[in-house]
Amino acid sequence: MVFHASTFSVIGMVHFSPLEGAQGYTDRDSVLERATQDLNALLQGGVDAVMFENNFDTPKFAQLPLSNAAHFEELVATLAPQTTVLWGLSPLWNDYRLGFRLCKQYGGKMVRVPVFVDSVETVYGRFDADASSVLKAREEEGAQGVQIWADVQVKHAKMLHPRPFIESVTDAITQGADGVIVTGQWTGEPPSVEQCKEAYETARGRVAILTGSGMTVENISSFRPYLDGCIVGTAFKEDATITDHQGPNIVSSEVRYDLQKIQKFMEAAHT
Repeated sequence: MVFHASTFSVIGMVHFSPLEGAQGYTDRDSVLERATQDLNALLQGGVDAVMFENNFDTPKFAQLPLSNAAHFEELVATLAPQTTVLWGLSPLWNDYRLGFRLCKQYGGKMVRVPVFVDSVETVYGRFDADASSVLKAREEEGAQGVQIWADVQVKHAKMLHPRPFIESVTDAITQGADGVIVTGQWTGEPPSVEQCKEAYETARGRVAILTGSGMTVENISSFRPYLDGCIVGTAFKEDATITDHQGPNIVSSEVRYDLQKIQKFMEAAHT
């Protein structure tokens, strides 16, 4: 298992700059250089795990186009051997099969699945939840040892079938998620402490409960009693000022991580 009951884990995001085939793509060397800088900062800052994600690809698809997928794999193949902590993948928007295949091949431990039990509408189109297909894909890829980290009522999306939050949490646990990710409505926005508490008490240690947005040095102590971990990206950036909500990213792909911010967060999270 990635998580143990006595630990609290901070998972740092490595946000890939636009991959080949995506809008804004520049060149392979620049993408790798930026990812390497961020990975090194996270490792030096002391994060407990890392997740690689094609955060800046536009548009996004349920299955990555061939050029994007090949570039994604190239980066994972290069960066995984340099990663000294547990790591996982988040191929956006919901290409869990690619995630399972690459984790199986290169040693990853978890795949983030934004759409697992809640069908949603996003700026990239509609994504229908099908938990059984996720489980089947994991088996077909021979990746049964790779954990499924499922978002519930995920950020940047409109629920197609609205329902109480805790129903989504219970559904995700019942359908086979190993971790449940709770987010705010947008990048940089936290969920409520009450949501996390409700999810944590519902899980009763059967699965990990994590936040996927909005954790800061100032608020982490309030959330920590009701979490097994948190996924952090934006809060580590050199400039993470929230200016508007016109798009899914509030900082550009050129902004790197600030080592001191990472270290301060880790100190707050583990105190």
